[in-house]
Parts: sequence; C-alpha cells; structure tokens
Amino acid sequence: MLWGAECAGLHLPALPGPASKAVKGPWAWLDAEHHMHMQRWLSDHGLSLSFAALFVVCLVGQSISGHVNYNSELAMHGQPAIGYANYLATGNFLDGVFTNWQAALLQLGCLIVFAVKFREKGAAHSLSTATQARKPRREEDKSSPWIYRHSLSLAFAALFGLSFIAHLFFGAMDRNARLQWLHRPPMSVGSYSLSSAFWFTTTQTWEAEFSAIAIYVVLSIFLRQQGSPESKPVESSNEVTGETNH
Repeated sequence: MLWGAECAGLHLPALPGPASKAVKGPWAWLDAEHHMHMQRWLSDHGLSLSFAALFVVCLVGQSISGHVNYNSELAMHGQPAIGYANYLATGNFLDGVFTNWQAALLQLGCLIVFAVKFREKGAAHSLSTATQARKPRREEDKSSPWIYRHSLSLAFAALFGLSFIAHLFFGAMDRNARLQWLHRPPMSVGSYSLSSAFWFTTTQTWEAEFSAIAIYVVLSIFLRQQGSPESKPVESSNEVTGETNH
C-alpha cells in the first residue's frame, strides 16, 4: 500500500515515534530530549534545591514580618514609617540575616572539625571508636594536597568569618539607628563588639545551634529514620557507630 501511495504522488505523514512524543505540562516548551535532561538535573539536585527554596521562603517571610515590626517600632518612637525596599537596607534586617547565618555555619564547621578527633559510640555521624578504624582512608588522604584535605572545614571557617563580621557591622548599624531615635550618640563598631547587647544575641544563637546538633548526635544512637542517609539503617544495633552511608 505504501508503494502504491508513493507512486500516486501522495505524501503520508510520518508515524510518531518516541523522539517526537509531545511534552505536556509546564515543560511543554521543551523537546523530549531536553525534558529528560531537565528531569534528570532536578532529580540529581533535589536536596539542595529543596533547601534553597525553603531558604527563599523563610527569607521573604522574615523581610515582610520584619518590615511590619520595624515600622511599629518607628511609630512608637515618633519616627516616620519606611518602605519595604528601604527596610531591606537597614541594619535591623541585615543583622537578623547574618546573626543566624554565622551561628549555623559555626555549628556545622565545629561538627566537621570535632568529628575528626572526638567519637560518640553509636552515633550516626561519628567515626568508629575502634583503633583500627579508617586506616585505609587515612593512607589515601595523604596523597592529596593539604588544602584539599581540609577544604571543607576551611570553607566553613571562611564563611563563618565573613558572616560574623557582617553580623557585627550590621548589628552596630541597627544599634546606632535605635540610639538615634533616643537622641543619643552613636557607638563605634569596636565599642559595639565589646557590648553586652552584641554578645547577648550572639551567644543565644550559638546556644541554639550547639544544643540542636548535640540532640541530633545523641538521638541518632537510639532512633532511626528509614530511607534517610542521616540515620543508621533501621536494623542497626545501637552499639554500631557511623553507619549513615553504609
């Protein structure tokens, strides 16, 4: 039949194959190959993308609620309200951001470094307490440059240092704005760094972060989360240490 149709000068449409299958939904503008590549990329980076999305949602929520609260404080001191864009440049908002960043980075950095020397029997994120543990890994690491072998802790140390400086600078900026409301002289960044106000807020955030990681380390000995790499396998004994990635 096809031969007869060709002889008659008819042009039959090509039968749809897998490659020409239409993509439906939000990715309709992509062809099948790019659609598969996009799906694979989203799957490969789902964890970081999920946390990035949560970060953006929380940051927006902080900025909106902070703006409303800041204007309430301004009204209490007889000051005019400011717009949302102007609020994003205030020490109140920026210090709120970096106060939490420096504490979270410090917590994770300490966990990375402390886990090199200290052990917690039965914990999911601890090296084994046995003396013969991890010998092959240590021998392999010696062949890598020192800076690469310690690059993770160095990165967290640098990020913590930058966020701590930002926390100090914007905290002083917010403090001086409040002093201005009271018609009092401003403080230097150096004076603010020695003030009880600065260390009161800073140690609060450190307290929360260190207690959270301590609770996780201890609970990971006895509790499980099926399917999560942050937990030991469900069938593991409480005595087994460091089986998060086995």
